[in-house]
Amino acid sequence: MNIRSTSAINETFLEILINYKDRKINAAMFLDAKGIIRAEGLIKAIYLDVPKPYLEFDSGIKVIINTIRAINGYSLQFRDNTH
Repeated sequence: MNIRSTSAINETFLEILINYKDRKINAAMFLDAKGIIRAEGLIKAIYLDVPKPYLEFDSGIKVIINTIRAINGYSLQFRDNTH
């Protein structure tokens, strides 16, 4: 059975990312980078106090957080108030 859950960018979404990082849960993501691409791995670090918050996988790949559209079955709807 397929289950789809939606969420806005908020503390709950950050809690999901932090939980995956702390518990070493593999994060499989769909990203919107002028087309949908896939990224997957263990989250090594999350950087929020920068102009474009991002996370880094243990492989060294960096993902800008507002490009994440889905993570491990959770579909995310973002509200970008910077534009």
